[in-house]
Amino acid sequence: MVAHNAVAGDLCLKNQPGGPNAGNSDYVSEVRLFDNDQKPLSIWPNGGCSTVVDPGGQQQSIDSPLPNPFLATAGSVDDATDVFYCIFPYLTAKDFLAFSCSTKNLLSYRQDPNYWRILTHSTFRVPPQPLLQADGARWQWLYKRLLTQTQLFTWGSNGCGNLGHGNPQSDGASSRLVPRHRGAPRVIMRRGHGDRKVGWPSRVPLEAAPEKIGIVADVQCGGWSTVLLNSDGVLWMFGNIGDAEYSVKPFEPQAKKLGFPSAYPATTVERYEPSTAIAQFSTGRACVLGLADDGKVWHWQKQTALLVKPLHVDVDNNRVTRVVAGWNKASMHVSHVGIIYWPHILASEASAADTDTLLMDTLTVPGTGFRRPRDRREVQDTPESHIGEVVNYVVLERHIVFTTDSNKIFFFDTSNPSDPVELTSFYPQTQDLSFQIRDIQGSFRSFAIFTTPGSILLGTESLLNSYNVPSDSPVNNKAPVINPDLQDSSVIALSFGDHHFLALRSNGVVSAYGNDSESCGALGLGNHLNTAPLRGVALASLNSTGRVVGSRGRDVWFEPLMRTWLDDIRKKSNDAEAKSRGDVILRGVIDAEPHIEATGDYIQKEGRKWEEGVTAEGEMGAYFVLKIAAAGWHSAALVLVDEEKAEKARQRHIIKLEDQRSVAAQETHDWPPGTWEDVDAPWEQLSKAALGIFNWIRLAGQWFLGLADRDARIQSEQAQTSTTGEGENSLRYTWADQPFPRLRLADGTVMEGEIPLTE
Repeated sequence: MVAHNAVAGDLCLKNQPGGPNAGNSDYVSEVRLFDNDQKPLSIWPNGGCSTVVDPGGQQQSIDSPLPNPFLATAGSVDDATDVFYCIFPYLTAKDFLAFSCSTKNLLSYRQDPNYWRILTHSTFRVPPQPLLQADGARWQWLYKRLLTQTQLFTWGSNGCGNLGHGNPQSDGASSRLVPRHRGAPRVIMRRGHGDRKVGWPSRVPLEAAPEKIGIVADVQCGGWSTVLLNSDGVLWMFGNIGDAEYSVKPFEPQAKKLGFPSAYPATTVERYEPSTAIAQFSTGRACVLGLADDGKVWHWQKQTALLVKPLHVDVDNNRVTRVVAGWNKASMHVSHVGIIYWPHILASEASAADTDTLLMDTLTVPGTGFRRPRDRREVQDTPESHIGEVVNYVVLERHIVFTTDSNKIFFFDTSNPSDPVELTSFYPQTQDLSFQIRDIQGSFRSFAIFTTPGSILLGTESLLNSYNVPSDSPVNNKAPVINPDLQDSSVIALSFGDHHFLALRSNGVVSAYGNDSESCGALGLGNHLNTAPLRGVALASLNSTGRVVGSRGRDVWFEPLMRTWLDDIRKKSNDAEAKSRGDVILRGVIDAEPHIEATGDYIQKEGRKWEEGVTAEGEMGAYFVLKIAAAGWHSAALVLVDEEKAEKARQRHIIKLEDQRSVAAQETHDWPPGTWEDVDAPWEQLSKAALGIFNWIRLAGQWFLGLADRDARIQSEQAQTSTTGEGENSLRYTWADQPFPRLRLADGTVMEGEIPLTE
């Protein structure tokens, strides 16, 4: 018998009396784990299968049978790894940490990626992230932070309230950081009522929802909507699902809960319903699909869902593993059947068994129903086995692209159904044993293939159409697009809109690429009337489509004070010395792209220094993005915000004028450091007290006459017109004396000006 003392988190390995190996200490027939309440958890091998006996005496079967017998050497638990991995799913986070700290040999399990990934997914319904499965430290960190620090940011076109902001921000909107009290900054947003375009990421006030939304686990964007999934499995939506609703409904930024037919009670915080608790969802252009915990598939084209029932597919006896909504069609993957899809149609046009059910005549992608035996025994050589088992897939406007466990990529043309075609142009030209397909992501007309060498291969519908063009045609271009900025750069996710896309890196930073349709702000790099060119976005004319110059993406910022910094740089372009180069960059002079690209590179590099001295290398930043979403002309991000770290970073860039006066006084007098204290004289204290009483009487009179709101509004507008001031609590920034940058262009020439080059 090998045993440890039965204390919290300890393990007891025991040989079952009368068993086939009774008396042999090298074999274990019972595993008993004690939790913090001294309740044992026992695992008994029984032939080739295993059961778990919980503290209440109920037996539960284990999906992965434990080997029988288990080898465990005295004084060591290293050989019991198989036992541990069968125990881990039954432990709470508290018990798991106690167990992993009970002996030195178990410390290596403390950040086990499988445990923390599964626990985070099951607790918060965080969607799977194939490229991060082995990062145990990240999953543990996410589990601890998701409860308190999750915030939602959105930007771009806000035509129907799809961004969730109560008041749409105009093109010329800006923010100023003005003093509220001694040393404490406050962001005042200047809102307009013109075009509904938001060029900067803005926090969505989830607390203003009619019900408590809770912890947001996932976010996706539709054509006119932003949809959230919370940790209870409830879907919420901003905006409208379909374009028909968009054309008749007013601007409604209020969050709406997606509902179910009356026969199916909705899941709530107090009540769990497996038929309506959503495990995974997908948004298309004009529909939302949801896969419930019990396998039901729900289809929303209005606020109330319909239950999807394929007419010729048995989804009751074959498990639905995934749902994917495309731009003009919906789909699901059914085990042993394959990928089935159907076009978007209005609920009134579909055949319905009753008012709750949508009967759909679906189509199946040929060859996608193969399921490889789990024991990996040899299978017959058939067309299906050649394709392999589907691992993941995306639904584009016209094609379905999927990857398989045979390390292959295929696409299927839904407008001209035939057998799937293998995307051979995405494979290495020479044999490369290290090449492995890791994931596929995409929507509308674009998709991306992630491979093990760290490469990301981009494809479009035009590329897929080229497979139908004769090989000698000049328009036949089957080669994927390789953006150098995405290669070997820790990109873990891409999200595609109509003409722009976002890239999320493992350090929580988001970069924007592509075009900003009609300068609606979908890139999140600022408003086109003022600051977007400073971020490297070129504009042909007013209200035209902006474009990120060059192949390098631009980081999306979530810190409000960085907007103030960028706005102050723009104002410096009006200085006499800087006006010539400022006109070129900000006013779209012909041949301005080299200047815009150089300025964008400079601002990008300086922006990445924002948290220097606050966030150490390898640490999570103040704004750590968990999930990105893009569709149409708008974008969203789910962000973990560390307010304490964000405030420390702000204070690095703020200089208080009273501190400047104190420093000047200490330099004038040769006093020991730390002895200076600014104390008002008695007559000054009496004067301030009298002034305070007078102000109180004045404000009371203004309130009585109804003038308080007017004066407050005027004072707020005046405060926003100036970065610095002469009052006691005025703020001054570290960049206040820096001129508008003068840079060297890519071709070696330099910008006009008299100041030294900005390095």
